Amino acid sequence: MKNSKNKAYRTAILGIFTAIILLQSFVPFLGYIPIPPLNPTIIHITVIIASLVLGIKEGMIVGGVWGLVRLVRAFAAPQTPLDPLIFTNPLISVLPRILVGLVAGLVFYTFRKKEKQQTFGMALSAVLASLTNTVLVLSFIYLFYKDDYATAINVDSSNLMYVLGGVVLTNGVAEAVAAGILGPIIAKPLLKISSTNKNKPF
Repeated sequence: MKNSKNKAYRTAILGIFTAIILLQSFVPFLGYIPIPPLNPTIIHITVIIASLVLGIKEGMIVGGVWGLVRLVRAFAAPQTPLDPLIFTNPLISVLPRILVGLVAGLVFYTFRKKEKQQTFGMALSAVLASLTNTVLVLSFIYLFYKDDYATAINVDSSNLMYVLGGVVLTNGVAEAVAAGILGPIIAKPLLKISSTNKNKPF
């Protein structure tokens, strides 16, 4: 009976995180900051918190929901002119989002049983998970759409790597810092009142 209640509770919390992802994806300023061409995001923080509080598998599920919504919106309601070019590719829209949950959970797992290091573990996992998303998205853009993307933003393709590197150092670092600060602040109290997090990776 206890396991059944715990499973139902985990499912309910997972549903709440999924609802938050959907809300952030469709309500302006809740999930994306409209700064073209790529629109910086804070949705990754929700995925990170889900992974810290519920576990790696659930974090990957929430990340997958985010990625699928991004994929669908790129086809049906693109947020920028570049969305149909870039985010209709699931390797860019979906895979990095799933890996946000994986990286956050795996890094935090190494600190899970060390109470004095939990806050540091949360912050580190949040920063690395955020950078995972940024670096993978930009790397895949360069790999698959180098010339098209360079043309779209009016940059010589030979200089695109430097432009994308600048995005990492500005938007990417800002997103990572935000995740590193907000992740522990939100996840730590949730973890204390929740019995859902497991002491095993998956």
